[in-house]
Amino acid sequence: MQQKWQGKFWQAQSKGVVNVECRNCRSFDANRKHCSIGFGTPLRKCVVSSIEAHFNDCKNREVLEIGFGRFMLARNLIRKSGGRWTGIEPQVNPNNIPVLGKGGHGDAANIPFPDQTFDMAFGIQSIEHWAQKVGGRTPSDYKTCFAEISRVLKPGGTIYFDAPIYFHGHAMFVAGKLQDIRKCFDDAIWQDVRIEKWRENFAPLEQYPPSDTVVNGDWPIELDDNELQELLEKREDLSVYMIAITATKR
Repeated sequence: MQQKWQGKFWQAQSKGVVNVECRNCRSFDANRKHCSIGFGTPLRKCVVSSIEAHFNDCKNREVLEIGFGRFMLARNLIRKSGGRWTGIEPQVNPNNIPVLGKGGHGDAANIPFPDQTFDMAFGIQSIEHWAQKVGGRTPSDYKTCFAEISRVLKPGGTIYFDAPIYFHGHAMFVAGKLQDIRKCFDDAIWQDVRIEKWRENFAPLEQYPPSDTVVNGDWPIELDDNELQELLEKREDLSVYMIAITATKR
């Protein structure tokens, strides 16, 4: 796994933003012209590839997953490479108190661990949901969440969060407003903030258009009228892609 992702597989686009084009991704099979990840949607294939790239060496690291759900690839790689996984999830029983090495109740704004506990914090397809309106969830303030995450990270600790663009969740993810996403990370707290764009340039693979379910269900709730109209006008040209955000605590 570590060998697969050695070297550069991205292209710089602008300050703090890089592209991972499908044709240059290590999961792309150039001979057969398809993605070698043999399961899931195009988005899920990107999630798997990015996790492989970022979680193949966690030796001696205390790693916190925020919103752990049922997808276990990252935690398995953390444990396999010598790290210790701990998870918090808002949908588990509040009486289930997390301890190091296990999962329990908690969320990004309320992490039940002491200051400077972890070497890394991450979330897989969770950050876009923290402040969404769909589902009647209480919106969270992103800066408050990242201040809380910073509290439990050791100096020099890192974060990783991936999320879909043009799909669901908070408006800035649905509309692809990367500048607004970047503003969630206070420069007084975070350095080396980077946004990786996986599959924005999907050629020679297929387009992955937003589904009718999110366009007709989520978008009218999350977006204001102008944002919604703008996306609907270019819907036929849109292809869902994934971003992976990384940063280091000062």
